[in-house]
Amino acid sequence: MEHNPERKPKESLKKFKQFVAGLLPHEIAYLEQQENFADTTNHSLFEKVKEAVNNPEREIHFDEAINKRKYSYLKNWINKKLAAIDADEQFNWMHHLDKQIMTDQISQDEELELINRIKKYKQPDYYFIRFYELAQNYRNYLLIRMRINYLSIVSAFIEEQRSNYQNALEINHMLHDATNDIVNQYITKTSDSRQWEEKLISTFYDHKLDGLNRYYAIVRLTFIYYNYREFHKLTKLYNELDKLIISGQLYSKRILVNYYANRLLLHSRYNELDKAAYYGYLSIKVHSSDYLFYVNNLCGILLRREKFKEGQHLMEENLPEFRRNISPHTRIGFASYYIKSLNENSKHQKALRFAQHFLEQNTNDILKFRWRLFFMAFCETLLALNRYTQLIKTFGKYKLLNLEALYRQNPDSFPGLDWYYQLALYKEGKINEEQLKNKFSASLLTTNLKQHHTQLIQLRKHLRPQLTGMERFLEQLIDEK
Repeated sequence: MEHNPERKPKESLKKFKQFVAGLLPHEIAYLEQQENFADTTNHSLFEKVKEAVNNPEREIHFDEAINKRKYSYLKNWINKKLAAIDADEQFNWMHHLDKQIMTDQISQDEELELINRIKKYKQPDYYFIRFYELAQNYRNYLLIRMRINYLSIVSAFIEEQRSNYQNALEINHMLHDATNDIVNQYITKTSDSRQWEEKLISTFYDHKLDGLNRYYAIVRLTFIYYNYREFHKLTKLYNELDKLIISGQLYSKRILVNYYANRLLLHSRYNELDKAAYYGYLSIKVHSSDYLFYVNNLCGILLRREKFKEGQHLMEENLPEFRRNISPHTRIGFASYYIKSLNENSKHQKALRFAQHFLEQNTNDILKFRWRLFFMAFCETLLALNRYTQLIKTFGKYKLLNLEALYRQNPDSFPGLDWYYQLALYKEGKINEEQLKNKFSASLLTTNLKQHHTQLIQLRKHLRPQLTGMERFLEQLIDEK
């Protein structure tokens, strides 16, 4: 390696280390295919970067004695290679160029770059529709100025790609038509979306199609397979998406962290919690618009892994982000998991203060969007503090028994909130032990115990301290059924 003996050891590589900390494993996998350094120092540094990104738990030493220009060169090389395949960077470039064209401000250098891209254009890229429409606007710009040389090149491109453009538009419209059925089924659990499956699969696997349509297809297939709980099909699709990302065909940091977030959800369904946490931490390495949503999902996994302090720290670290967030769905999710993390760390009074304040400020949103998630966390707090009367009054004030009865009509539902209510009645002497046991047993007759086994184990853990003498009943109730 090239050394600079006059350089004194200091934290001169802080910015480079921060840069490396922001890289993602799939980016490194792509760069590894591109790397062909003749310089042994550059190659060795890249290997160090690869080791650091793929092993974030390790302390990787970067040699301070190596000339800083080597580090600067490698950083620039990485940025340039990733920018070249970054779909969002390409979109920003097209948006800028379109504005320049429409306002008659495009420079000669910008024109040359656009013409070169048109000349070299082969397979539709991620934002093909947008690029085609940019070419159409540029053709109008050239036509009115009688720029025949460039006009012939652009016109030829538009004619050659016309059928691809029309097909991409038709596919795009189909995807939007499918979305209503798919999302409606996901929310209401009543409609059907199976009729879209084959069209979406063929769209995703069509290598001649633009990346945006293919990505939209897998997003919608994700909803469908969650609707029908066909996770094995989803695993196959995500393994294919994994290859497309590494090859550089479907890449931006935004797309990548969304992929990691979906991997978390997929592994959590198989109860592969270590893998889920691994992808969860990757999903929050980039501050996207969905960042807080990803934080919520990661906290849920940490709590299931009984990493309670880690979960609470994650949420408290992101309280400023929570206060800025405007999405009711995401805010309620954050509040609920934060309350749960406080409960798991025996910070029940703090959880109560936070929950009561949040409920007072966001009642309508909670009842409209994620009432069950929030009230499950809130009732855990009330039970831990032996506030049985307050729990019963809470059910009455917010009509939770009616909401729970509607929820329990869903074949995918599981008990929990109703158990908390029955337990509070028992503790207040309003029902006896036999009645409590009968209520618990009856509720499991309409519950898929295999599907919800992990959740029921968690529920049993929260109930056990309140049911001294009934531990054996709780064990048999869940395990034997």
